[in-house]
Amino acid sequence: MKLMPVRALAVLSLLLAVAACGAPQTGTFTPAPIVPEVAMDAAAEAHDPTAPFTLTVVDGILEEVNVTSDRSETIEGSFSEDLTSWTSEGVLDAGATHTVSAKAVSTDGTVTEFEQQFTTEARESSGFAVADVTPVLEGEEVGVGAPIIVTFTEDAPDRTAVEQRLLVESEKGHEGAWRWISDSQVIYRTKEYWEPHQTVTFTADFEGEFLGDDTWGGEDHTAEMVIGEANLSFVDLETHTMTVEIDGEVAKELPISGGSGAEWEYYTATGVHLVMEKFADKTMVSPGREEGDEGYYSTDVQWATRINATGEFVHGAPWNGSLGSANLSHGCVNASNEDAKWFYEIAQRGDPVDVVGSPREMPWDNGWGYWVMSFDEWKEGSAL
Repeated sequence: MKLMPVRALAVLSLLLAVAACGAPQTGTFTPAPIVPEVAMDAAAEAHDPTAPFTLTVVDGILEEVNVTSDRSETIEGSFSEDLTSWTSEGVLDAGATHTVSAKAVSTDGTVTEFEQQFTTEARESSGFAVADVTPVLEGEEVGVGAPIIVTFTEDAPDRTAVEQRLLVESEKGHEGAWRWISDSQVIYRTKEYWEPHQTVTFTADFEGEFLGDDTWGGEDHTAEMVIGEANLSFVDLETHTMTVEIDGEVAKELPISGGSGAEWEYYTATGVHLVMEKFADKTMVSPGREEGDEGYYSTDVQWATRINATGEFVHGAPWNGSLGSANLSHGCVNASNEDAKWFYEIAQRGDPVDVVGSPREMPWDNGWGYWVMSFDEWKEGSAL
């Protein structure tokens, strides 16, 4: 028997070993995905609405975070510089359910979507609320210049916080702004007159809202203001006429007599007035004078429509023989009883009455003289 050389045996052994193991496997190695893990530090119930909460992510970064309350509020917040956390800002709605939605992504592109809810502790109302909204009366239609005058039960603890909770919506669209008159009263005026024949809705969204200091809002307040016809009146003291347009068409031109100017206060003021109230019968008394004083008068008139706070009216003056030819009144717009009654019957609170031709200017805060200001000036009184 012939034996194989030792080297040949070694080679044969290697070949046999290779044959036994088979050919090497082909393909690529697929590592396990890196799954981001998102966590939130707010308790599921009774979270303090004044305390912030934070979302954090491990093995990834936060791409987006959205937080809303069941009062349709969006909660703001900020991301950390490395995008591994997000922290809420400001005060949350009290006694509300908040939904937190987030998306995180890892370095290998794996996405985690996160959603969780939590409830904030309720807070008792501090008593701050809406006391009155003018001009809003059941069944009343108002003019296209009407403001929204909101009076509160007490001084606003923080004007900005309160104003942020005030909403004005109109059926036909508009641009407007609030102006604070005092800490307890704020007024809304549009940039242009309201479109006629529509409903405007005012809402004070106070329930569960932090309004500054230690003040929490009570119930929401809603009021609807119905805009009627576009009654626009133009008083020209030089031509002694008052032209009234209704929905863009001239309805009537009245011969009138304005303020005589015998004294400064007897000028009818130049500028846009608004109809404020009206009386079928009214006694006109000289302002600032008592019976027996020089210049005192007390005169009964009919069909008196007030257009500012210091005694200017459109009213009947059958004794004035200068209607259409001269200004002889104490500052009111005199008309015949027939014309004054016609105007009285169509007049709506908030109807503009634009007066020209007098050296005396209408102060913006005389009654509802808010249209005397430009809109840019008006907006300067906003807290926002």
